[in-house]
Amino acid sequence: MSSLHEDKKIFLLELLRTHPQSGQRDMAEALGLSLGMTNLLLKELTAKGWMLMRKLNLRKVQYILTPEGLKELSKRSYRYLKKSIRYVADCRVQLETLIAGARERGASGLYLVGRSDLDFVLESLCHHQGFAFLAAAEKPQENDEKAWFVVYGEDRPETPNVLEYMHPSLASKTKIQQ
Repeated sequence: MSSLHEDKKIFLLELLRTHPQSGQRDMAEALGLSLGMTNLLLKELTAKGWMLMRKLNLRKVQYILTPEGLKELSKRSYRYLKKSIRYVADCRVQLETLIAGARERGASGLYLVGRSDLDFVLESLCHHQGFAFLAAAEKPQENDEKAWFVVYGEDRPETPNVLEYMHPSLASKTKIQQ
């Protein structure tokens, strides 16, 4: 099975946990799948013992997450959380290198233009290192008194994009706007 197929199964388990009253049509819409594919996933979850289907009447079925299904959902959520924490820790190290490099080249702060999923990490690191941090929708004016290290969020097409610094060999590239 593909990773996407497995992801849909886990999302379906989570949906059953949070919205146990959901019908197949609601689930299909939430998953972005056809009704037939959703039905197939429900049957697979039932076959694994992760879910029960109870027929209430000719047209209504109740879907129940089993203790085994909840256990599987918990195990996968824990693995996902561990993986995410490792990723954030790796990003932190690389962004610390980025900030140190910007400081060495004379920048007095980091200016994030646009939105980034890493903005909270950047802000925290700048704060801990005594480095100014500013996030805004547009880049700083040319006559701004501070020499900013400007980096763009993932929502912007301009470079340098914050994700470009997620590889150690790119951390030495800095562009200071004065």
